[in-house]
Amino acid sequence: MSGGVVAEVIALIAIFLSGVTCGVIVTVSRSIRREDRRLSLNGRPPGPAARGSRLLTGVGSRTVRMGPVNPSGRVTRRGG
Repeated sequence: MSGGVVAEVIALIAIFLSGVTCGVIVTVSRSIRREDRRLSLNGRPPGPAARGSRLLTGVGSRTVRMGPVNPSGRVTRRGG
């Protein structure tokens, strides 16, 4: 392969990856806005895009509860 062809392939890959990144950002932004309007973070996600956005951002994936304080002064973590 010549240098020009390699540069074109790299440019095409960069354009494709930037398009994928922009698509993910737009989808997550729209899903977050939809959940904010519906006040649905405590319940089930309103759709597959919202479910994917929750998975991607980590919302609802952990249930860490604060437990009693140890004698050393540290708070213990329970759950999850």
